[in-house]
Amino acid sequence: MITRRDFLKVTAAGGALASLGSVAEAKATMKSAVPNEGFCHEGPRKIPVIAEVDLVVAGGSSRAIAAAVAAAKTGSRVYLIGYMPYLGEDICGSHLYEREAEEKPQTALARKLFPGKSFPTPLHIKKTLEDELIDNNVQFLYSSYVTNVLTDSSGKPAGVVIANRSGRQAIRCKAIIDATHNASVAGLSGAKRKPFTASTAV
Repeated sequence: MITRRDFLKVTAAGGALASLGSVAEAKATMKSAVPNEGFCHEGPRKIPVIAEVDLVVAGGSSRAIAAAVAAAKTGSRVYLIGYMPYLGEDICGSHLYEREAEEKPQTALARKLFPGKSFPTPLHIKKTLEDELIDNNVQFLYSSYVTNVLTDSSGKPAGVVIANRSGRQAIRCKAIIDATHNASVAGLSGAKRKPFTASTAV
């Protein structure tokens, strides 16, 4: 956003070019008014706070749902932010429906996701995870990205800013679990990360 002062500078540059024909002077004035043409500046605006909870879980995988539900069962108020338009991208997106012949689900949620011998459908996975959040009073949003981490006066995480089709919104919280596939929220907080290196288990 160009300020009134910068606008007057740009206007003056145009006047200098028209009256004196000084291209160099006009360019110099323009450069001081708009120093970096590769970026723009957005004016300050208020971001609505849509919730105040104990915990925000970023991510919509089955592991994210398990973490959110576990926290909710201890009495915590939880808000889950999923970046896909559905839950369970680690299973549905990767087509991880198959199991070994004698493999048995170890948790209650796993047994719901894989109830029988036949492979579950994507719809079953998505609905089961959604029901798990609803049944445990976990608030959640689809198609939303965490774009910033809010901090308190001591510099500790105190909430997140999210972006979706409704614009930008804020959620205040006491703690954040980053269950994204690339630890993007931890990166926003300044945490050190290193690239994942695939290896074959022995």
